[in-house]
Amino acid sequence: MPAAGYRGVDYLLFGYFLIQIPATLLFDTQGVYGEWLYPSFLRSLRHHYLETYKDPFLANAWNHPWFLSFCLLEHYLAMPFYVWAAYCYYYGAVNKPVIVIPALIYSVHTITAVIAIWTMALLADFSKIQEPAPTNFTQRLLLCFAYSPFFIVPMVNAVDSFLLTQKRKND
Repeated sequence: MPAAGYRGVDYLLFGYFLIQIPATLLFDTQGVYGEWLYPSFLRSLRHHYLETYKDPFLANAWNHPWFLSFCLLEHYLAMPFYVWAAYCYYYGAVNKPVIVIPALIYSVHTITAVIAIWTMALLADFSKIQEPAPTNFTQRLLLCFAYSPFFIVPMVNAVDSFLLTQKRKND
């Protein structure tokens, strides 16, 4: 049984990776693949998100090649990782230590991607694009807020993974 402090983190990370599976398959992929692939309720959910958060990147990833690269990595490399990570964190990182280094790599990649998204959301000129996009600073901050869980949870994961590697090294 892992230490109490790690158990809470394991539950958080299990939930995060478990939620990532349907979110990626049913929501995030809509910015890359044709809308005809998705039922109307998923398209409606996406349109509501786009109108609320004014996310030009997810509206059409093909218009933002840097973002498209993150999406394709998520769809084809991260998806299998999400399944495996959810499995490992279900049992706990202390019990499944094989997850620690891959989780650290995933976390650093995701943090880096979110920083790139935040930078573009705050500094890019969206005046000439057709997709919904932020038109003022408040809307830019709201868009950054929409991506914040994908910074916060991977940061927790990175710190936890680092601490676990240090603990194993010292044992």
